[in-house]
Amino acid sequence: MHKAWIRILALIDRAYIPYMTPTKYIDVFPFARTVDGLRFLLLRRALDNSYPGIWQPVAGKVKIGETSWQAALRELEEETSFTPLNFYALDHVSTYYLHQSDQLLHVPAFMAEVQLRPPSLNHEHDAFQWLALEGALDLASWEPYRKALASIPKLLVSSPALALASIPLKN
Repeated sequence: MHKAWIRILALIDRAYIPYMTPTKYIDVFPFARTVDGLRFLLLRRALDNSYPGIWQPVAGKVKIGETSWQAALRELEEETSFTPLNFYALDHVSTYYLHQSDQLLHVPAFMAEVQLRPPSLNHEHDAFQWLALEGALDLASWEPYRKALASIPKLLVSSPALALASIPLKN
């Protein structure tokens, strides 16, 4: 590549850095391994909460001083009382446009292997379902959720990618 182009690209990269915004939200997709295959947990938003009635994974805000994966672990525990057996970063970032505030959000996704049991729901949700992939894809309210869900079985059978995605847990 010509040296002048390299300098121009470097200037463009530097110009965009101030416009990058920190991650504000995360999604966590709890799943369990069963004799009948993988099961995925979806939660229904309570009617007195934002986005009432939608079916979603664990979702939440990143607090000041937290990394996205730390927020994901905290939100998983707060919304379900689950502590993951294994925890991974998905190679998926959901994009949402909020017309009320004219914001474009990029939301990193994580997957948490947990034991198959009823979650202890907090005030944000009023129902849950453990579902096979097809059922989870049908029930999930938004397309970014469906894309993330569909990527999980593929990642689980790819040993090199799964090892790279693994986030070590302190036990």
